[in-house]
Amino acid sequence: MSDNTSILFNSRTAMFDNVRKNFLEAESLPPACYKDKDFFNAEVDNIFLKSWLFIGRAEKLPTPLAYFVVDILNESVLVTRNEEGKIQAFQNFCRHRGARLLDGHGVAKQIRCPYHNWGYSHNGDLVGAPDMKRTEHFSKAENGLLKIRLESWAGFLFINFDTDAVPLLDYLGDLPQTLEKYDLANMHCIKEIDHSVACNWKLYTEVDMEDYHAPTVHPLSIGQQVFPRQPSNGEYETTFYECPKTVSVMSTDHGPVFPHIEGLSGKAATGTYFTMIYPGFFLVTTLDSCWWINKIPVDETHTAVGVGYCFPKTTVARDDFEAISSRYIERWDMVIDEDNKICERHQRGINSRWSLPGRLSFHEEVVNVMNNWVLDRVLPQESATDVHS
Repeated sequence: MSDNTSILFNSRTAMFDNVRKNFLEAESLPPACYKDKDFFNAEVDNIFLKSWLFIGRAEKLPTPLAYFVVDILNESVLVTRNEEGKIQAFQNFCRHRGARLLDGHGVAKQIRCPYHNWGYSHNGDLVGAPDMKRTEHFSKAENGLLKIRLESWAGFLFINFDTDAVPLLDYLGDLPQTLEKYDLANMHCIKEIDHSVACNWKLYTEVDMEDYHAPTVHPLSIGQQVFPRQPSNGEYETTFYECPKTVSVMSTDHGPVFPHIEGLSGKAATGTYFTMIYPGFFLVTTLDSCWWINKIPVDETHTAVGVGYCFPKTTVARDDFEAISSRYIERWDMVIDEDNKICERHQRGINSRWSLPGRLSFHEEVVNVMNNWVLDRVLPQESATDVHS
């Protein structure tokens, strides 16, 4: 373990006591938490390999025998829809000698290894293994693809590498009820974009869940917003911005917008929820649409950022959809570009060997909550009492 991380783990009181305080008395995480390799590896082991991770919408598999591949955490995941319509996830390597099976997305009658032509069904069963008849005690039944847990909520697909993890709906707690009126299951993702951002994954989750930066970083695309933290019961945080208009277009845009989601009522009809499903799936649900920004770490200072833009299926079917939605996409793309740049600039600043933790404003309550969520899972178990005491 590096000297830097030894300090992080062994000098717990000095390093983390100020993070553990009430957010108006607290400081941000020590800069080493955003750049130290061993701390990052502990996050991968204790957070990302044990949490439910968003990998895409169900409409990415529009027909039976469709598939797509997700490369995540130095693993490759093959997601398929079988002939009966069931969606499943498997490790994307051949059980013969481990060659990578598929790339990208498409439709395939059978999953075939490009090395020795072993073939698998979309249920993961080994159905073809040429010239293996002389191999003693070989069984096709014992050499199917290795399954990965996959569960869904409202059309959003999640995987979990931990076989002992709680079910997805238990993980989400009361979030499905909170967002029920947005009818997310009947949304359709019209565009996805992948970004590579040179920052630690936590910096990007933090910028998503505080409104302090909005007037400075997003003067035209967002402007001034205040969205306080909301009660939650699950592995997520959510804030709410009360506004009778959609936040999917620029505040200065006075052009036509789409109608509100059919059946929208209650609190959902009065504004927008900004939700972070731990560890890094940010979902914005507003009056007429939704979008997500998904963060998966590549290494301690680089993050894969996936973005998706969704509308109700009835909205997508409108004759004027393309003309109106182009303004939505322009605004969303602008926000993402601004966040990408400020997060990279933030990372360059804290890379300084003299960088120190900073105090938080009242706008940054959720930043403090998320910082402590990470510490609760990354610090050695025996340190939890020490840190909170």
